[in-house]
Amino acid sequence: MRSALPIRVVRLVALPPGFDDLAADAIADGQRMLDVLREDWTSATERFDAPGAALFAAFAGDALLGLGGLTRDPYLRGEEAGRVRRFYVRRASRRHGAGRLLLGEIVAWARATDWQRVRVRAPAEAFAFYEACGFLRAVGEASATHVMPLRPGTP
Repeated sequence: MRSALPIRVVRLVALPPGFDDLAADAIADGQRMLDVLREDWTSATERFDAPGAALFAAFAGDALLGLGGLTRDPYLRGEEAGRVRRFYVRRASRRHGAGRLLLGEIVAWARATDWQRVRVRAPAEAFAFYEACGFLRAVGEASATHVMPLRPGTP
């Protein structure tokens, strides 16, 4: 979905207009993460409102291009790290900058809220995207494919 309108990323406090269409695109793409997001939001299990957490959306005009969030990484014990969660960009909007801007805002939030690093578990087809955005392969780490150190000396 190439648009003449600039892409803007905003922090969300509610699921945005267009969410159902974006979730349908994800299902058609074989991804369930937005259905899980909807279930978690509806049940108040996860609303990205804990300290250090946030949910963001990328828009071109009123069109929702993608969304993704950051929470404390629930798979780590004894270490405070952020985790990219429920990250999805509409198939027609890929390779036009929406994903990079969205992920950039998530990483900026992680830095501003003092996470030492950010981890993500990405599908194989997204590895090149995360690596192009500065993430490193997470070698020997459980429950993550990629990691981005945010502080000097952080593995």
